[in-house]
Amino acid sequence: MSIFREERSRYKITRSHRNQTLNAIVSKNRDTYTWTWHGYINFTDGQHFEFSSQRNFATASEAEDYMYRFACDRIDNLLSR
Repeated sequence: MSIFREERSRYKITRSHRNQTLNAIVSKNRDTYTWTWHGYINFTDGQHFEFSSQRNFATASEAEDYMYRFACDRIDNLLSR
């Protein structure tokens, strides 16, 4: 995680897990200086799943790491059915 990302108040992330693309936005609340995220996964079979954080994070990297683990778990669960 670069220092540049920590200084910005919002940025987009595009990652892939098990050939499924996830897109998310990590943003900083200017009032509380905490970070949250929201995003979506468009599965190759046509399913669409949206998600957002239910908690706040102290740093952007913390929010991004949690978001990626959450999305990977969701992808794994849906693909293992």
